[in-house]
Amino acid sequence: MYPRIGSHHGNPAVTAGRASSFHHAAPPASGAGLGIRVAVKPEYRITPPPQLIQQMGDIPRSNFQFDFDFERKVLAELEKESPDWSRLGLENLPSRSSEAPPPSGPAGDPIINKYISSGLSREAVPLAVANYGDNPTKVREFVNGYTRLREMGFSSSSIAEALVKNNNNMDEALAYFLNSSS
Repeated sequence: MYPRIGSHHGNPAVTAGRASSFHHAAPPASGAGLGIRVAVKPEYRITPPPQLIQQMGDIPRSNFQFDFDFERKVLAELEKESPDWSRLGLENLPSRSSEAPPPSGPAGDPIINKYISSGLSREAVPLAVANYGDNPTKVREFVNGYTRLREMGFSSSSIAEALVKNNNNMDEALAYFLNSSS
């Protein structure tokens, strides 16, 4: 029903054309009559990987064990209204209320809730609204600058002061920090 591969039965012109176009292929193995031989050009052949230097020896592995339970406890304490770090042996951590304004609840300011629900920082939005009211452009500029400066480790109150003094310009606010620290 189907033509046989390597069969020379059929149209002699097609067989002759096929034979001339595939002159580099080897004839089928004697007796089998089936099979395809593939030749890979030398430039496309994969060479075996080089051997590693034997003098290096084994590379020492780390035996550090991360304490996921402790991490969960720290995060749980952080979520509380007044964290008790003494339970974890972390008495020197700052309390959450000294840096961040209290989170606004569902009965809080609707303007603040609008910006927080749009995905802006819960920590920065109350400060932005306090300084710029319901100005979406200014609030977003402030929150973006605040978030970036906060990630750099500056305190919340000094970030707000620097951004307001410099019209939300991140570069000028950063220069303000660098000049005031010297």
